[in-house]
Amino acid sequence: VVMVPYSVELNDISIIVLQQHESRVLYERTMAQFERLYREGEDSARVMALCVHPYVSGVPHRIAQFERIFEELTSRPGVLFWTNEQILDWYKSTREDA
Repeated sequence: VVMVPYSVELNDISIIVLQQHESRVLYERTMAQFERLYREGEDSARVMALCVHPYVSGVPHRIAQFERIFEELTSRPGVLFWTNEQILDWYKSTREDA
């Protein structure tokens, strides 16, 4: 079993539905976590999971913040968008015992 890091702090249900923050808070938290992991990633790989739901972040009055996140993340050198399977394959390729 391989566990992929997941933070409930970057879940739109937690931020927008439960905590009732504006959609900009999803952007702010995502970018704060990303900036930290991006710096740490200079020395070793990092994984950041962002959990979003189309019925929360995909609605017309919130989608702009979600698009803004991806505009910023895709503009950064070295940032990859992988599926869980791709992450697992990469992880296995780095381990002798995998």
